[in-house]
Amino acid sequence: MSEKHGLMVLGPAFLAVLVYGSPALAEEEPTEPESTVTADDREKPYGFRIPPRPRERQEPPSVPIEETSIKMRKDERDAVQVVNEFWVRNWPKNFTGPYKPPTVVGPYDPTSPDRPTCGGEPLGAQTALYCGGEADYIAWDKDFIEGIPSEEGNTFPYLVVAHEWGHAIQQRIPGQVWRGYELQADCLAGATLTGAHEEGRLEWEPRDPDKLSRALTRIADSHPWSKPEHHGDAEQRVAFFALGQEGVQACVQEP
Repeated sequence: MSEKHGLMVLGPAFLAVLVYGSPALAEEEPTEPESTVTADDREKPYGFRIPPRPRERQEPPSVPIEETSIKMRKDERDAVQVVNEFWVRNWPKNFTGPYKPPTVVGPYDPTSPDRPTCGGEPLGAQTALYCGGEADYIAWDKDFIEGIPSEEGNTFPYLVVAHEWGHAIQQRIPGQVWRGYELQADCLAGATLTGAHEEGRLEWEPRDPDKLSRALTRIADSHPWSKPEHHGDAEQRVAFFALGQEGVQACVQEP
């Protein structure tokens, strides 16, 4: 398994409408009829958010974050928090031994001579990746991670972080990694984000599926490193992310 894993196009569980014909959010929060959606509603860019926490809720251990000259935006930091907390809670339910999160290098400038390296190679532009082995870190191009907020809201950072964290989980369960490890990482991302939502740790709006479908289409059409022969085609990506709705165990049993 390669140490460097680029972001695969993520097909979130609530994008199952693209393949199966009905949005996964329908049972929980029906989409309002188009006639009731105002122009102001359409212009609201943000959907994913962390709900207020009760004071008595115990916080999980913090994630090791390297000090860099580029600080994470709020959505990036929230995404890291949501994904790490999911694994803090769910690791002992699914795997043996202690859980150790990967280091989060976070955003970098792909034009900087001091940008991070993986396997001796400087990290490139328009990508996000997990660098395995002893490096064991997650990083992303500072501009790529933002996506297109006017079209995708703030969903994209969560998709990126959850997928790359999935690769970090794979390094921790070597005997349970599929041959199609990119699809497995998408499944783990689906388990993470839908699980966090079901646990009340991540909220989204009814129109987020549309925002996510735009992101999926945009990346699939424009990024050569997400070629189908490496990551599976769009329908496979959607299907394996949707598989994550069944939980982490659905992602460690090769289909």
